[in-house]
Amino acid sequence: MLESLIGEVLVRVPIWVALALYAVTEHIRAGGGSDRGARLAFSCGCLAYLLHVAAAFNWYHAWSHALAYADTADQTAALVGLDWGGGLWINYAFTALWIGESVWWWIGRVSHAARPPRVTWTVRGAFLFMIVNGAVVFVDRPMRWVGLAIVAWLIWTWWRTPPLTAAVENREGA
Repeated sequence: MLESLIGEVLVRVPIWVALALYAVTEHIRAGGGSDRGARLAFSCGCLAYLLHVAAAFNWYHAWSHALAYADTADQTAALVGLDWGGGLWINYAFTALWIGESVWWWIGRVSHAARPPRVTWTVRGAFLFMIVNGAVVFVDRPMRWVGLAIVAWLIWTWWRTPPLTAAVENREGA
């Protein structure tokens, strides 16, 4: 009983921490705050996300890809009527994206900052897709409101952010 409760906490709490830290990252970036602070929030969010993934694989899937795939297929079938576990592969790709973004931001700060805006918006789109699916669509009803609040916060943050092209031009001109 206690082990099950610990597993539940280690699966659920880190993902919400990760999402909150991602929202904080985007807020810092939008406000022109500290690049180091944004990188730190983003990287800590990635670590919280990885804890969530490890805990889910440990407590829910017994470290088995096949069990995780079957569970994903069951959840997808229950929600949309499609018996497909391919969403697990999308989660794997998202994991690689978050890790890759974190590493790039720390070891290639200049190239990360100078990347084309379409790359930043593509990454943001991937995060938004995952957040909508994981924190709004495939979540229990009470937490859905938290997920919607995070989505609304991100959209508001991005909407009030100056166009990325101007930010890149200003950096290059400085």
